[in-house]
Amino acid sequence: MGETVKTFCRNCSALCSMEIDVEDGRMVRARPDGTASPYGAYLCPKGMAAVDFHNGAENRLLHSLKKQPDGTFSTIDAEAALDEIGAKLKALYEEHGPRSIAVYHGTGAYRSVLGNLFERAWVAALDTPNFFSSMTIDQSAKWVTMARMGVMASGRHNFRDADCALLAGGNPVVTHQGAPFAVAETGAPGKAFEAARARGCKIIIVDPRRTETARYADLFIQPVPGHDAELFAAIAHVMLREGWYKAEFVEKFCIQLDELRAALAPFTPEMASARADVPVEQIKLAAKWLGEAKRPLAGSGTGPSMSTHSNTADHMIEVVNVLAGGYRRAGDRIRNPGVLKVKDTYELAVSPTRSFEHEPKCVSVDTGLLVGEFPTALIPREIAADSPDRIRALVCFGGDPLMAVGDPAFARAGFDKLELLVSLDCRMNATAEMADYVIATTQPFERHEISVPGDGSYPEPFVQYTRPVVGRPGAVIDDWEFFWSVSARMGVPLTFKYWNYGLRFQDIPDGLPLSLTDKPDPEDLCRFLAKDSVVPFDEIKANPSGVRPAVEPRFVKPGPPDAPGRLELCPPDVAAELAALAGEAPEQGFGYRLTCRRVLHALNGAFRESKEARRRFPVNYAHMSPEDMAADGIAEGDTIEIASEFGAIRTLAKSEARLRRGVISMTHMFGPLHGSGDPVADGGANVGQLTSLTERVEPINFMPRYSAVPVNVRLVEPA
Repeated sequence: MGETVKTFCRNCSALCSMEIDVEDGRMVRARPDGTASPYGAYLCPKGMAAVDFHNGAENRLLHSLKKQPDGTFSTIDAEAALDEIGAKLKALYEEHGPRSIAVYHGTGAYRSVLGNLFERAWVAALDTPNFFSSMTIDQSAKWVTMARMGVMASGRHNFRDADCALLAGGNPVVTHQGAPFAVAETGAPGKAFEAARARGCKIIIVDPRRTETARYADLFIQPVPGHDAELFAAIAHVMLREGWYKAEFVEKFCIQLDELRAALAPFTPEMASARADVPVEQIKLAAKWLGEAKRPLAGSGTGPSMSTHSNTADHMIEVVNVLAGGYRRAGDRIRNPGVLKVKDTYELAVSPTRSFEHEPKCVSVDTGLLVGEFPTALIPREIAADSPDRIRALVCFGGDPLMAVGDPAFARAGFDKLELLVSLDCRMNATAEMADYVIATTQPFERHEISVPGDGSYPEPFVQYTRPVVGRPGAVIDDWEFFWSVSARMGVPLTFKYWNYGLRFQDIPDGLPLSLTDKPDPEDLCRFLAKDSVVPFDEIKANPSGVRPAVEPRFVKPGPPDAPGRLELCPPDVAAELAALAGEAPEQGFGYRLTCRRVLHALNGAFRESKEARRRFPVNYAHMSPEDMAADGIAEGDTIEIASEFGAIRTLAKSEARLRRGVISMTHMFGPLHGSGDPVADGGANVGQLTSLTERVEPINFMPRYSAVPVNVRLVEPA
């Protein structure tokens, strides 16, 4: 018996609508559903791979596991595992307090709506500050910028309204990652760039690789990796020098303009040109286009945030956006004010919090929270710290922090000191291999879900609810069931709330208290999340393709005339960083810079083992320019060794004409934690072995250098 079920993908924040053919309880085909989706009929290869994964590809886990004394795993009934985990967590909580428990929120957790909210509820109920996530692995510099500069409450211009858009270090045509920091639409990004070009928007792409997105560029700037800070400081320098900035906006909403001018004085376009090896004319043209635009937009992907001087670089990128006036103004139309939660938007600046300077702080170093989270790179130190408040139990939800943080020897030594490690996942990964328990969880097409993550990020108002497409296989449980069940066993009551970034869970007044004995119904939970919706839940449920409601136009409102908030363009620590950067000597002794890259058929650690990903990437290739390969006597497919000051890996060389010379491009989280030296047998190489968690890290967020890593390359002769 067959049927077609409407649902939506939950691999990334696009949440693309799709329909799936089901035969005899098994998903057999998937395709995009353009009935109501604001992106039209669109679905990327990861959406297709998700169906295969649900059906058992990539050795999906169908039963929970418990580590035995000899280091092997045996299956365990989920209820029995929850009993044991709950008892251990309760004992640690009662003996050592809330800071003994921590959670890590991985990429796989972000679109698990109910799981995400139950996780937040559990952390709030325990009153532990130990929340870590993948956001502070690849984007924490953006949060540092928010904490040091402040934010404009009105938000950036919508990409559909922009007349000039600059994107640095991002490739949304491949990644499908856009707002709030990058410049793109997450769903059907190529179509959005084509539409932007058609309406006359000037597009500037900055990347050491001529990315798939760069084909839409009117101006393509291809710098040496690791010099984003100098490049954007120079663009800002030119904007100020030539008067190509929105003086009225800056006067009204910013302070420290004079300090910024002084700090940027050394960063002439000629200086940045010499360091980044880009033409002076390109720096000036980018400054001119952004300064003259009426609705400009400048932002970045994860590239600058993972590279050298990432905090300074992201601050400078945001300074350029500020000088250009890249925010919605009073009277501007709000294309999507939300459906589930509609809110008014005001044109006002919110002063920086410098939250990292306040309690609670980490126990291993003197730094605090960024957007309610501690830096993930510090997890090993927080576990190993000589402190009564060190982390003793870690619950990893949908991610692989041991692999993701880099410096695997140091990271593993820290993880070894845990008294309890639990992995909620559907795959075995490096973290799961170390875990005491691995809880096999359901996947999106087996869950009830409502489009909370897309409510404010869709380009237009849209909402969608989905019931499970198929039943649960094996003995898997929902992510949210884990947190509810453990809470019940610990005797810690939970309150379910509608949470989003920018909100402190404990301060949200409206919540749904949950019983410790009666398991919640997931559809009722989704109904609660829609209680303030423009579209009633029953109507949402009755339209499985989603609903694009006709809503009254909404516009940015003027802020109070006496609003005290101001953006701080150049606080003293940023000025000091710029001064140090201006006088910095070039790093010597390395012939290449290794940069991170994303691939279309995988998402961080997910889908690496899918059939299509493995067909295209049997190893984690080292992409090099053909000229560099020829100069070094390296042929296509040769084994090469890549060495940094901290480690070395081996992989196969692959020619790519898109790269500028002196650059090697590889993918993060692709290969075993520690390579054997045989990249083909390993099926990849872990670039994290080239990084350090203790040296050459950023201040405040202790961000390692994952990209623009100085390396040398040598050919490995056949044995």
